Amino acid sequence: MSAGSGDPLRERAGVSADELTDLLSLVGASDITELDVTLGSTRLTVRRSAAQASVRAAAVEESREPRSLAIASPLVGIFRPSVASGDALEAGQSIGAIEALGMPTSVDVPQSGTVEDLLVQDGSPVEYGQPLLILRRGDAS
Repeated sequence: MSAGSGDPLRERAGVSADELTDLLSLVGASDITELDVTLGSTRLTVRRSAAQASVRAAAVEESREPRSLAIASPLVGIFRPSVASGDALEAGQSIGAIEALGMPTSVDVPQSGTVEDLLVQDGSPVEYGQPLLILRRGDAS
């Protein structure tokens, strides 16, 4: 295009508004925090703030979350499940209790999903951090 094309951005900066929009869209859809581009005699530097980059990184990490989640025992004791494989659960719902020193302690799921696999049978001893069941993340139905 010639300098007399009527695009004031191209006339002053050497890049059109459409080219700039495309470049910003590409950077916005990536995890790039800084980009230097030279187009002819025009040099552009695009920088994303650290806060914007960390929000983007958190969103990417969240989207990579595995579909299954192991629910672990919060203490040592005897596990008494109240769910079975295939049960749909809502966030905060109890999956059973662990008896320690004669006192039952409820174990709740942190999010909704479906019981994929019950790993510990009723009346079995469990240790702190031992997986009790595998929860398939998603909406309980």
